[in-house]
Amino acid sequence: MSVTDRNVISARWLIMEAFTLLLAVLPFEKISVHAIVHKAGISRSTFYSHFQDKFDLLEQVTDEITSKLLDIYEGKTSEEHMRIMESYTDQIPIPATFVICEHIRSYESFYRNRFHDSHFLSWLNEKLRERLQLIYGNEAQATFAAGGTVGFIGRWLLNGLPGTSFENALQLSELATFSLSQGNTGKRQ
Repeated sequence: MSVTDRNVISARWLIMEAFTLLLAVLPFEKISVHAIVHKAGISRSTFYSHFQDKFDLLEQVTDEITSKLLDIYEGKTSEEHMRIMESYTDQIPIPATFVICEHIRSYESFYRNRFHDSHFLSWLNEKLRERLQLIYGNEAQATFAAGGTVGFIGRWLLNGLPGTSFENALQLSELATFSLSQGNTGKRQ
């Protein structure tokens, strides 16, 4: 990688990092490009060489962060996450839920801000439903589990992320296990 490539990646990262830090203290509507460049310690021209405007930045940050979440559902996890999941295999029915909870904690300010946007919630719910349909093989179950997961995460964020990731992973696992068991028994309640 050349020095220029590293500088481009570095400036982009600085902008995205500054933006997520600002999201922790301000709603998106109150964040200006001026505040972002000031926080990042870069010029406006550097900002505009990477992003069209703050809406483009929000979209790219959203894509990057939610891709990490959706990758967990597809089993695309890092070696570190694989080790974490293996260590919880005997303790949590679905160990990936621990990684999901850790992901939400890591990006709390982003998710806290984005969960106020109904379009984002609908989009995330649909993306989760698509992933879960591959797991459940049943559209109704996938829809139920996706809605439950988004609702669970939203409630957890609203309450300030109480409890440990382990405790919340157990609850999220129970939701997923319940959804799976309902489809396997063929019973309707």
